[in-house]
Amino acid sequence: MKDPQDTPILSFSSWSSTRLLSLGRTALLVLTSAYLVQLALSPKAAYLVSNVRNLHNPIQYHGTDISTAFFEGWYFKMVKQGKTKDDPIQSMAIIPGIHRPSPDNTDEEHAFVIVVGIPGPEPAAYFRFPVSEFTDLRGNTQGGDNNNNNKGAFKVQIGNSFFSHDELILNLPANRFDRVPARELEEFYTEASRQYEVQLRKTNSTASSIDNHDYFRRLFPSADTLTEAETQNPIAVHGHFQFPSSTQIPLPTSRWRPSIMGITAYLPFLECNHGVASLHHTISKGHLVAHRGDNEVLGEAKFDGGVGYIEKDWGVNFPSTWVWAQANMFDTTPGSSLMISVASIPVLGPDFSDWITSNIPILSPFTNVPGRLVIFYHAATKTLYNFSSYVFLARAKSLRTSIDIERGTQTFSFMATTKDPNNPKETIALQVNVTREIGTGVPLRAPSRVKGRMFSGVEEAVVATTDVRLWRVESGEVLVEDQSLGSGLEVVGDIAWLEAHINH
Repeated sequence: MKDPQDTPILSFSSWSSTRLLSLGRTALLVLTSAYLVQLALSPKAAYLVSNVRNLHNPIQYHGTDISTAFFEGWYFKMVKQGKTKDDPIQSMAIIPGIHRPSPDNTDEEHAFVIVVGIPGPEPAAYFRFPVSEFTDLRGNTQGGDNNNNNKGAFKVQIGNSFFSHDELILNLPANRFDRVPARELEEFYTEASRQYEVQLRKTNSTASSIDNHDYFRRLFPSADTLTEAETQNPIAVHGHFQFPSSTQIPLPTSRWRPSIMGITAYLPFLECNHGVASLHHTISKGHLVAHRGDNEVLGEAKFDGGVGYIEKDWGVNFPSTWVWAQANMFDTTPGSSLMISVASIPVLGPDFSDWITSNIPILSPFTNVPGRLVIFYHAATKTLYNFSSYVFLARAKSLRTSIDIERGTQTFSFMATTKDPNNPKETIALQVNVTREIGTGVPLRAPSRVKGRMFSGVEEAVVATTDVRLWRVESGEVLVEDQSLGSGLEVVGDIAWLEAHINH
């Protein structure tokens, strides 16, 4: 017979621990269930579902059934070299999209088309349409070719313009032209000048001897010029671009990297998402004409035989700080493509980060982290080198912006390393310098959390110059040393914060 003394007696302390653990698990289960139920019933559920549904096809429209704050924009880039290398390069970006600030601000919700790099006296135009004129034509052949192979392919219509994976048809009438007010542009140029001044003082501490703010402001259109522009007749733009799918180089993907977002694409609640649809393609047909009103021709551009690039952003808000660069018109390595995006990411979401900043400011520095999406596609070897944050053993080594006051230029420099995808024992290094002339950037409207609407807050360059060097660290073997003209560049927000976190 078993001795009763051999039977273990549950002590009060162990009973308490077990009981607390059980209660903790139950509480966690209840809270998780409540959160999931609340999320499923909340307006944000449609945003999460849309991100999951389009996980492997990010170019598609994500805004179906979304009633909360939301934006989405596609970026079609066109570049063409002149007849000789001494001729100026043509570069243009066409950005269709939709913006819903919030359910309480329906007056500001609208669809839009932005044209950057228009030939003529006004380098950009913003066309505004009611949301009712935005239609997702996924799989519909209206407005384009009748190729049955395109069933289910990306296609949207805004007004009488059509945007698809291989064609753009622009019919942007003057009555949809939305001129950016002079006061908005003045606010933009004032802030841009201040940012340049900050960067100059960081680059050259002795620069304080000149009135830098006025110096930079003079590089942009004057207040009188902005006021005079308001009296001009509206602009109309018409164009047609074709870029066959057969010439497009898609971003290589996998189960764990379904898009440029990598593994983070499986986080459907991010503030801002990024997608790349075509790293490089040939423009078989490209023609655009800008008119003043319906008669006077302001300028004309032809991109037949040029190269193109397609990407997009969608989400709730743009980041508060970021640097973005894109280039794919390289001289000695044609077909290659570069994309860099380094931004401040609110890891707990923008709303909670704002709450922390307001109520527990001491924790504010910990609510944002620097995130990066960095790729270089080498066309000659068909190799994608990925330096993004989610890539194991990829490292950002340095990020800097600098001002050359004598040349009147701004340069963004970035260096990173990653493992060679063809030989994991090898380390690959990337050095990028993107330079633009100060004053050549175009004010670009983007979703603004502060303004609660689309507002001119981005200086968009489409004629920057990019120098790239790619090499093997161990042997010093240079794989790529090349230059691309007609590059895109955006430098927005507190760049000193990015530099401090990358260069620590």
